[in-house]
Amino acid sequence: MTEISPTTARAALPEGTVTFLFTDIEGSTRLLQLLGDDYRVSLAAHQDLLRRSIVQFGGREIGTQGDAFFVAFASAQAAVLAAVEGQRALQRYAWPRGEPVRVRMGVHTGEPVVIDDDYVGIDVHRAARICSASHGGQVVISSATEALLNRKALSGIMFEDLGSHRLKDLDHPEHLWQLTANDLAAVFPPLRSAQPPSNVPRHLGALVGRHNEMDDLRRHILDDDNRLITVTGPGGTGKTRLTATVAVDLLDRFDDGVFFVDLSSVQSADLVAPEIARALQIPLESDRPATEGLAAHFGSMNVLLLLDNFEQVLEGATVVADLLRACPGLKILVTSRVCLSLRGEQEYQLPPLGLPKMASRHAVERSEAAQLFVKRAAEALPSFKLTDRNATAVAEICRLLDGLPLAIELAAARIKLLSPDAILKRLDDRFSLLTGGDRDSPLRHRALRTTVDWSYDLLTKEERAVFRDLSVFNGGATLGAIERVIVSESDALETLASLVNHSLIRQREEADGEVRFSMLETIREYARELLNAHSAGRELRDRHASFYLDLAEGTVAGDDEERLAAVRGVEVEQDNMRAALKWWLQDVPDQDGASSTLGLRLASALGQYWYKHSGAVEGAAWLERALSQATEAPDKLRADALRLLGALMDQQNELERAGEVLREALGYFQKSGDRRGEASALNSLGVVTRSLGDFDSAEKLYSASAAIRREIGDPALSASLSNLGILYLDRGEPDRAEQMLEEVMKLDRAKSDAWGMACTSNNLGFVNLEQGDTVAARRRIGEGTRSFVKLGDLDGVAEGLEAIACVDAAESQPVRAARIAGAADSLRRSLGIPLGPLDREHLERWLDQAQDALGAAAFRLHRSEGAEMTFDQVINYALGPAESS
Repeated sequence: MTEISPTTARAALPEGTVTFLFTDIEGSTRLLQLLGDDYRVSLAAHQDLLRRSIVQFGGREIGTQGDAFFVAFASAQAAVLAAVEGQRALQRYAWPRGEPVRVRMGVHTGEPVVIDDDYVGIDVHRAARICSASHGGQVVISSATEALLNRKALSGIMFEDLGSHRLKDLDHPEHLWQLTANDLAAVFPPLRSAQPPSNVPRHLGALVGRHNEMDDLRRHILDDDNRLITVTGPGGTGKTRLTATVAVDLLDRFDDGVFFVDLSSVQSADLVAPEIARALQIPLESDRPATEGLAAHFGSMNVLLLLDNFEQVLEGATVVADLLRACPGLKILVTSRVCLSLRGEQEYQLPPLGLPKMASRHAVERSEAAQLFVKRAAEALPSFKLTDRNATAVAEICRLLDGLPLAIELAAARIKLLSPDAILKRLDDRFSLLTGGDRDSPLRHRALRTTVDWSYDLLTKEERAVFRDLSVFNGGATLGAIERVIVSESDALETLASLVNHSLIRQREEADGEVRFSMLETIREYARELLNAHSAGRELRDRHASFYLDLAEGTVAGDDEERLAAVRGVEVEQDNMRAALKWWLQDVPDQDGASSTLGLRLASALGQYWYKHSGAVEGAAWLERALSQATEAPDKLRADALRLLGALMDQQNELERAGEVLREALGYFQKSGDRRGEASALNSLGVVTRSLGDFDSAEKLYSASAAIRREIGDPALSASLSNLGILYLDRGEPDRAEQMLEEVMKLDRAKSDAWGMACTSNNLGFVNLEQGDTVAARRRIGEGTRSFVKLGDLDGVAEGLEAIACVDAAESQPVRAARIAGAADSLRRSLGIPLGPLDREHLERWLDQAQDALGAAAFRLHRSEGAEMTFDQVINYALGPAESS
């Protein structure tokens, strides 16, 4: 390759509107440590490849600092073409020792000042910051550059809108775009913009007033001596909105993020840590306590964690204490009606909103309570304004409601129908009725209760019934669920719209476009009291639980598409599923066998979901509880539940217990003459026995299962034969395994079993690998893994990734093998599904070859790189061309 010198790349200096390209090698220090003297070769090649692209498109090289370029172009079109062609050249190049040089690129257009053959101005810094925010292999451009491009002339180049991002040290956000092409990588992690990650909800509404409280709370949080701050106050004081607003404002003070966890629907202290993990999408291992998993994740990270509505799970305060002890960079902000009573806890009592000191309009409009009333009233009735005439009434409303935000918002919602004077009169009448009773109740509690009472009384009879019945849902519900569970004579959507207008429920659009309705927990408590006192409460709860039982049973019935839709529904409705289980297995008055049996049905229906979605611990607990209570359940149901419990125990590598449970299930099936169930239990017991290393017994169990299934024509015969094929492979008989698995594939195709075909394709790929045919192995495993991705079976995806890593190791591509194995490790941790001991031994046997080729340190480094990949990244990487490593 003919070298291009720096002087060759120095064209005339562009002036006026100039487009800058900044480049930088990602992980250059790591590459230097890995490659040693070879790094100089890679660095020189990288410089030469990029200079060729710069010269080809008329760029002017302004500066080069080792692994970085600063280039100017007279046109945005030329800069973009140079960047894309440069990435293509880098990707095609055969790098020393298979270690690619990945270059991040940022492009921006502006009108810089030229001084002494150099550029000065904010546009230079903006282009550099765009480059710094991107990732190796990625080209990111600003909106200023994008606006100047002729897209039609950029054949094969696509544009992905990355949205607006704040870049380090720059005073306003930049709208950024990613350039992609069919022959370049397209999936990257989120940009490294100045804003740390956060999931704090933005739909809670703008905060009115509270400036002093925000300053106080910020000061408490930023005080190095304070690591646990609990904001206390009765329901309706605005604790959630205040803390969420402050948390977002402090994003730039917590490098590793600010995160929000809503605990309002959590029913047990044992579920506090799992709920934190779920909300933050933190992978947990099923054989490790959830709190330990969280502590390992946070480590020394600089994070602010907001735990909302802690009062109902106060026993879970030990989770907070344990995390603070284990994670020195973690701060926790809690909202609760009472303190957690932990050492070092700083309580911040949230006062009500400030009240008007006088009744004049100017004094009233300076009051935070009145500002909130006016704002919410104007949202309900845009023509509403605070005037000299209504200021006194507004002030008295706020005083009567003691400055309680939720009560004020509920009262303001009435402005469509009533004037402030009329609202005041109605509230006055209600408070006078309270003076005769409940005198020991705090005024703020009475203010909120009175306001909700009034809002409730303004509803029609039908609206009251729907409002009351909506409290049966935990975490909200979709329109479809509401229509099925709540019996209403009126149009449900019309009634819900009215309740939204009355500010008694909320609605929001989910990511899939479906509208979800929910209640603030304070209002839900009010509605739940009404439901508890209503004669039809038990019937409604049964109907609620039955609806979610139907949804859960849909995950194991119907075709692939129907099952996938049901699985997605179950994933969203975890709070309602738990509420249904709790109702049938704990809360039903005069607990009877029928309710426990329904609880066992629901737990059994959720078994496969728990198995594939990191729910082994919770699922096993529910199944064990249901089995202990549903003593009168039919043997068939108990046997199915035991088989699922055994599978969940096997998943947690509790092999001995799993074997005991599965043998009990087998006894039930045999006693009842259920041949299909017997075959299923024999097969599951064979899986456990194989994992324990007893191949002879496993073969007998699989064979017995297969014989029954052949005899009765059970379509699940393929599962027993598939396991036999895998067992032959374990024994070093790949040809015999191939013969068996080819028969399995015919059976799977005959019944259009997409999941079965995916499993068999992967298994046949392993056979090909043992036979030395890595080309066939890669093809078959790739087909199986793509199918698992489509089906949403992440356990199957993990198995496919592990198989691909083995193929890479066999083909002497150790870097790919290590990275893909690391990604599979990470995926398994997120699922809570560890690899069994026998399969782990098989995987590590192949990975040892990759480690020997790279050395232990480099192998660990690449494996950890894989663990950091996103799901889309690893799928593209693993299923793409092998030479791309």
